[in-house]
Amino acid sequence: MKISSKRFREKYIIKISIISLILCLIPVINNSVSAENEKLSLKEAIDIALKNNNTYAISLEKVNESRIKVVETWGMLWPSLSTGVSYTRQDADAGYSSSVKSISSVTFVNGELYVNPGVFYNSLQSSRKGHVIAENEVRKVKLDTTIQTIRLYYSLLLAGESIKLREESAKALEENLRVVTIGYNKGTFSKLDFLRAKVAFSNEKTLLITAKNNYLSAKASLNIHLGRDINMPANLVGLSNIEISKDDLALLEIQEEKENEMLNRMTSESLKNRPELIQLKSTKEVQEYAAKAHESVYLWPTLFVKGSYGTTKNTYKEQEAAAAPPAGTLDAGDYYILSQLQRSGASSSPEGWNKSWNITVGATYKWGALAPVDSSHAKGKQARSQAKQTDLQLEDFIKNVRLDVQYNYLKYKSASNSIQSQQGNVETAEESLKVSITQFRSGIINNTELLDANVQLTTAKTLYIQALHDFQVAKAELNRAIGRDYFKIK
Repeated sequence: MKISSKRFREKYIIKISIISLILCLIPVINNSVSAENEKLSLKEAIDIALKNNNTYAISLEKVNESRIKVVETWGMLWPSLSTGVSYTRQDADAGYSSSVKSISSVTFVNGELYVNPGVFYNSLQSSRKGHVIAENEVRKVKLDTTIQTIRLYYSLLLAGESIKLREESAKALEENLRVVTIGYNKGTFSKLDFLRAKVAFSNEKTLLITAKNNYLSAKASLNIHLGRDINMPANLVGLSNIEISKDDLALLEIQEEKENEMLNRMTSESLKNRPELIQLKSTKEVQEYAAKAHESVYLWPTLFVKGSYGTTKNTYKEQEAAAAPPAGTLDAGDYYILSQLQRSGASSSPEGWNKSWNITVGATYKWGALAPVDSSHAKGKQARSQAKQTDLQLEDFIKNVRLDVQYNYLKYKSASNSIQSQQGNVETAEESLKVSITQFRSGIINNTELLDANVQLTTAKTLYIQALHDFQVAKAELNRAIGRDYFKIK
């Protein structure tokens, strides 16, 4: 009885443990299922990409570094402060030093400041422009990351929609093959019809396999870009859920004159907002300020302030009484004075610790730097040469700005035209396939014409999905060309 009771308790404990484990796993399973079912929006994808992008993190850190560089330049106006302690032991045969045995010194504060006004001002302006360059590098990396995320996001959507399209087409062709096979066996359809239906279905199955492979590649590319596991499911908002508003297609109705005005306005904004352009301008200014800083070495004097505050103590030797001079060399009065001075020894100097301070203000001019062989001349000329090179790069970039804006605008307009035309084209192709199926069943058209109708519908849907993809990517690329979010990314 005891053994059976013991086994009963063990089984009971095991059952309770299993039930508890299941109850604990239910929330985890629910969370994982909900996470898989939760759709990833484009905005969320961009946020994840920026969060996990090391290049973006580095650019943010460089902003912090450039900010510290500005503080470092201001540090040129901060004096060098120190405290010192010294002890000197000495000996001399004659003079005042002969009576001093040692000197103890404590300097509480010792400060000095050397500033070349030209070097300081130009170095400060250079560091500030460096900060501007770093800030626009963040903008540039953010824009690049955003546009790459949009490309990969919509490429995956396009691949997913292609699978659906191929599955629908394969299903229709499979049904067509079934019908033709039955008719061929009954003698209703010719062998040519049967072979064509079979080839069409086989080709569609191959296209479906290719579409699935393309989807896996697109998913892996997006996951890697987002910093996620390569096999992580990607449940995105479908292209069918993305609405194309009238405002998105409003550019199609703009007249040519207004279109040119809008392009000019976009170009002007691009010249103000493009981070690359701002970086080039700032780089040129940094190089010019660097040249001025090197030239300031011989154009400006260096101002300085020095001072100290401390205390000193002298220790004197014990003085022996003066020997009597030879007869006739000194009279009694002179001998008395000499002996008194020797006896007083260090009494003419203060005893103990004595506080003292001093301050010096002045300027030095490095006239030797006026020589052409001085390194400051070569450094200044190098910086001037670099500024000229940057100026040439700036000219080339400005020339390409309008071309870049116009090129991306035309891509956007072309995608808009495709969407507008393909929207009606898909509806027409669907209606055409319905009519073809009815006529095929009635014997009005043959199987080849039915297959053609199916191909036309597949082509129309493919072009429409591609147009949606190109439209969203074109908007992002045009935003990047302008340098700001001119169009909202959905």
